[in-house]
Amino acid sequence: MARLNKEEPWNIEACDLMARNGYSLVAAVSEMGLDIGSEELEKVVRRKSFNKILWAARHRYSNQLANDPDFKKETIIGKLISLSQQLEDQKEYDKAAEAILKAAKVAGFVGPESTTVSIFGDLSQSDLDKIRLKVEGEISGKTARPN
Repeated sequence: MARLNKEEPWNIEACDLMARNGYSLVAAVSEMGLDIGSEELEKVVRRKSFNKILWAARHRYSNQLANDPDFKKETIIGKLISLSQQLEDQKEYDKAAEAILKAAKVAGFVGPESTTVSIFGDLSQSDLDKIRLKVEGEISGKTARPN
């Protein structure tokens, strides 16, 4: 079989499949229905040019995921819970518990208190000074009045 050209169009498609589905190069080529020997694929996967294409495909895919309008905090929590269930099914209970703990942290159930309550609300220093003067005036007024 002749040596495949570095710029073959199937390289880009294979890299996209590898990035999106987690396929190996052999699985991606098989999915595409191409007949390329495993020895040749081993050579291709070692090429710097191929790895650059794969790197770019992975980053394009990650960028698409991050910019998806449906990507929310709830999506992350749901994915972590789903992964935890898969780990539990594989009897990897420690890893499953870690995934649940991470989901709880994302949900805000665990970790440092992220919500702090200010007893002063949105009052500025000048508002507080006015209140202090008013209270001090009322207190001094009460002590001056007879009962």
